[in-house]
Amino acid sequence: LHLESNGIGAEGGGMVGEAVMGLTSLTYIHLGDNGMGPEGAGRVAEAVREMTSLSYLDLRHNDVGYQGRLRIAEAVRGLTPLTSLEVIY
Repeated sequence: LHLESNGIGAEGGGMVGEAVMGLTSLTYIHLGDNGMGPEGAGRVAEAVREMTSLSYLDLRHNDVGYQGRLRIAEAVRGLTPLTSLEVIY
Protein backbone atom coordinates (compact mmCIF):
# COMPACT_ATOMS: atom_id res chain seq x y z
CA LEU A 1 0.00 0.00 0.00
CA HIS A 2 1.67 3.22 -1.13
CA LEU A 3 -0.17 6.47 -0.39
CA GLU A 4 2.73 8.87 0.10
CA SER A 5 2.06 12.64 -0.11
CA ASN A 6 -1.70 12.49 -0.50
CA GLY A 7 -2.56 14.96 2.28
CA ILE A 8 -4.93 12.53 3.97
CA GLY A 9 -4.53 14.12 7.41
CA ALA A 10 -5.67 12.64 10.74
CA GLU A 11 -9.10 11.66 9.49
CA GLY A 12 -7.65 9.95 6.42
CA GLY A 13 -5.11 8.14 8.57
CA GLY A 14 -7.97 6.78 10.63
CA MET A 15 -9.80 5.71 7.50
CA VAL A 16 -6.72 3.94 6.14
CA GLY A 17 -6.28 2.23 9.52
CA GLU A 18 -9.85 0.97 9.38
CA ALA A 19 -9.48 -0.12 5.75
CA VAL A 20 -6.39 -2.24 6.37
CA MET A 21 -7.58 -3.71 9.67
CA GLY A 22 -7.45 -7.48 9.39
CA LEU A 23 -5.27 -7.57 6.26
CA THR A 24 -2.71 -9.81 7.91
CA SER A 25 -0.91 -10.59 4.64
CA LEU A 26 -0.09 -6.94 3.85
CA THR A 27 3.71 -6.54 3.79
CA TYR A 28 4.30 -2.89 2.79
CA ILE A 29 2.71 0.35 4.01
CA HIS A 30 4.06 3.74 2.94
CA LEU A 31 2.04 6.66 4.31
CA GLY A 32 4.80 9.25 4.51
CA ASP A 33 4.15 12.99 4.20
CA ASN A 34 0.41 12.96 4.83
CA GLY A 35 0.04 15.24 7.86
CA MET A 36 -1.67 12.53 9.91
CA GLY A 37 -0.42 13.76 13.27
CA PRO A 38 -0.48 11.58 16.38
CA GLU A 39 -4.16 10.67 16.05
CA GLY A 40 -4.00 9.40 12.46
CA ALA A 41 -0.70 7.59 13.01
CA GLY A 42 -2.12 6.04 16.17
CA ARG A 43 -5.10 4.67 14.25
CA VAL A 44 -2.75 3.16 11.67
CA ALA A 45 -0.69 1.71 14.53
CA GLU A 46 -3.79 -0.02 15.90
CA ALA A 47 -4.33 -1.67 12.52
CA VAL A 48 -0.75 -2.89 12.03
CA ARG A 49 -0.68 -4.56 15.43
CA GLU A 50 -2.14 -7.75 13.89
CA MET A 51 -0.27 -7.63 10.57
CA THR A 52 1.92 -10.66 11.00
CA SER A 53 3.49 -10.29 7.52
CA LEU A 54 4.31 -6.56 7.65
CA SER A 55 7.96 -5.95 6.79
CA TYR A 56 7.94 -2.22 5.90
CA LEU A 57 6.12 0.68 7.57
CA ASP A 58 6.83 4.28 6.61
CA LEU A 59 5.09 7.06 8.54
CA ARG A 60 7.75 9.76 8.20
CA HIS A 61 6.89 13.44 7.81
CA ASN A 62 3.54 13.10 9.55
CA ASP A 63 4.25 15.16 12.67
CA VAL A 64 3.27 12.20 14.85
CA GLY A 65 4.86 13.66 17.99
CA TYR A 66 5.93 11.79 21.09
CA GLN A 67 2.57 10.14 21.78
CA GLY A 68 2.24 8.98 18.18
CA ARG A 69 5.71 7.44 18.26
CA LEU A 70 4.85 5.63 21.48
CA ARG A 71 1.68 4.17 19.97
CA ILE A 72 3.58 3.04 16.88
CA ALA A 73 6.37 1.46 18.97
CA GLU A 74 3.83 -0.44 21.07
CA ALA A 75 2.00 -1.62 17.97
CA VAL A 76 5.04 -3.00 16.15
CA ARG A 77 6.61 -4.66 19.16
CA GLY A 78 6.71 -8.35 18.41
CA LEU A 79 6.21 -8.00 14.64
CA THR A 80 9.21 -10.14 13.75
CA PRO A 81 8.93 -9.73 9.94
CA LEU A 82 9.27 -5.93 10.30
CA THR A 83 12.66 -4.96 8.89
CA SER A 84 12.08 -1.28 8.14
CA LEU A 85 10.29 1.33 10.26
CA GLU A 86 10.48 5.00 9.27
CA VAL A 87 9.08 7.56 11.72
CA ILE A 88 10.95 10.83 11.29
CA TYR A 89 9.20 13.94 12.61
